[in-house]
Amino acid sequence: MLCEINPLMPRAKPTEQDYRRQEAFHRLTDILRCKWTLAVLDALAQGVNRPGQLVRTLPGLTPKVLYERVHKLERYGLLIRRAYPEIPPRVEYELTERGRRLVALISQMREFAHDWAEHLDAPPTLTEK
Repeated sequence: MLCEINPLMPRAKPTEQDYRRQEAFHRLTDILRCKWTLAVLDALAQGVNRPGQLVRTLPGLTPKVLYERVHKLERYGLLIRRAYPEIPPRVEYELTERGRRLVALISQMREFAHDWAEHLDAPPTLTEK
């Protein structure tokens, strides 16, 4: 099993590829656990690409949080920020190929949840103890 650790077996030194995979997984979990990051990705996939549009489309999202989320997504290579030298300045965001692949994966997760919801035996709750 992957979770078992045998103290008698020598541990192999992690490779650079191991570290890269761990970092990629950390980034993915960072994205999936943030409701605003998922909401921003979803809105971008629907064609909403300007900061003001995003704030109006997602009630409760503040410009500060939007700024933090889009810059994180840009650092992660999931979107591109385009600034146009106009007056007033115009900024647009666009999903990269990797961003579109992630949105497709999130859509599959949504379909799974919808299918699962149809087969729930108990009334839905957000927290179970």
